[in-house]
Amino acid sequence: MTLTEYMKSISRAASTILEGMAVTFSHLMREPITVQYPDKTDRPVTEMLPPRYRGLLEVQMDICTGCKWCERACPIECIAIDLAKNAETKKIEMTRFDIDMGKCMYCGLCVEACVVESTGALRHTREFEGAGPTLDSLVFRFVPDKPIPLYKAPKDVSQIPVGEYGPHAREARERAMRDNPSVLEELREQYFAAKRVAPPPPP
Repeated sequence: MTLTEYMKSISRAASTILEGMAVTFSHLMREPITVQYPDKTDRPVTEMLPPRYRGLLEVQMDICTGCKWCERACPIECIAIDLAKNAETKKIEMTRFDIDMGKCMYCGLCVEACVVESTGALRHTREFEGAGPTLDSLVFRFVPDKPIPLYKAPKDVSQIPVGEYGPHAREARERAMRDNPSVLEELREQYFAAKRVAPPPPP
């Protein structure tokens, strides 16, 4: 390398550094444009979510039939369901219903399978804050210490109760009715019109 080429290389490096620093210093003189979450938003974040937003998954354990359609529909196997026969009652009970939200890709296939094939016990909430200190904290365990008896769904869909909800995710229907009541009511009417059944009275 000749002296001329060497000096050109140094000049090119210096000009590149100065260009980068010029961009940096120009931003130092501007007003900050970053919105500090969640304190400085114009409205609550839940009000700005789309109507069909998919948040954390939630299961209504008291109307879960244990059919495992959601487990089979999950393409990445983040749902684990275990069933066992009770020695005293001779009935099948659910001993585990775990959802690993750390693996979930929020595709909604499990929810669709539950609505079509079972009772609609599984659904996405509007809750989006799922951060935790460890990966294990993202595993939602909906079965407590003792097994849960399986629910036998009636033939009439309108007779399925609203039910009690799992301890790890927030109840979806009340949040949705509060955030988007008109949109949810329209979707609800379309669903029951497609099923050709009368909608159940509001809870």
